[in-house]
Amino acid sequence: MSDEKTYRSYGMAKIDDNFRISLNIKWLGQIIVGVAVTVLGYLRIENRIGELERRMEFANTRIEDLVSKHIEEEEVKITQMQEQLEWYQTELNLNPLSWGKKKRKRK
Repeated sequence: MSDEKTYRSYGMAKIDDNFRISLNIKWLGQIIVGVAVTVLGYLRIENRIGELERRMEFANTRIEDLVSKHIEEEEVKITQMQEQLEWYQTELNLNPLSWGKKKRKRK
């Protein structure tokens, strides 16, 4: 190999008599841009995943709150319905087989 510099290349110092590294500046620029794009893409993906995890955590806590609120409301409704059912059973007594039992108890 000759000691001439090629077009837009930078010749490194000789490591060995038969070994010489020369790097084209255009390729160096493309490598730097490629690495920068890869790193920025990775950071954007990481940030997006982090944001999605935060939103999912918020949504899970909100769902848990709503479910507990719904359960409390249902328990209140169930107790009200049970009270109404007991009132209907005692006051109206629509079961014809138990009509005679009330008369017997009153005597």
